[in-house]
Amino acid sequence: MTTKVTIDSNLLNLKQELESVNKLEELHKLGHIQIVGAERLFEEMRKYKPEAFEKVSKYKNIGEPFVIGRSRIGHAYISSDEEGLVTFRELSEILFPNFAAEKLTENQVNDVMHLIAHAHSDSEYFITENSKDFIHGKKNNKNRKSEMENLTREILKEKSIIILTSAEAVELFSAKYN
Repeated sequence: MTTKVTIDSNLLNLKQELESVNKLEELHKLGHIQIVGAERLFEEMRKYKPEAFEKVSKYKNIGEPFVIGRSRIGHAYISSDEEGLVTFRELSEILFPNFAAEKLTENQVNDVMHLIAHAHSDSEYFITENSKDFIHGKKNNKNRKSEMENLTREILKEKSIIILTSAEAVELFSAKYN
């Protein structure tokens, strides 16, 4: 069975300089994994890196749940209140605990939307190189005595969202498919 993985925008690898991403793309071509992207990935590439849109359009778009004031009509779906599915607000509080959801920057909103689309899909892993937002914690009043390394990753794992770097994914899939 093919493992589905959602990629973050920082893994587009247009110049083929990221060796671990090259290996993931090879595993994708071999059919061992399926690389998918959230609607936000497609929008970011169309807006910020038009030359990258051609590459990303080869991947399946998993869409994103409709979030009032955050989604583009026509490219979102209505999510249910199904138990266990995370909300935009929950994810924004995990990723950016020092910001109110209404005060997030465009890039922060994009990070949350990548993750919420992933969480509402059947993708198994979210792969990113953004350890600052998706892996390590940020100090605030609630966690000031906690260890920050891997804190966000562990909190997301409790929500059934598994975060990997591209190198960690290559290690995992190499063991599984070789």
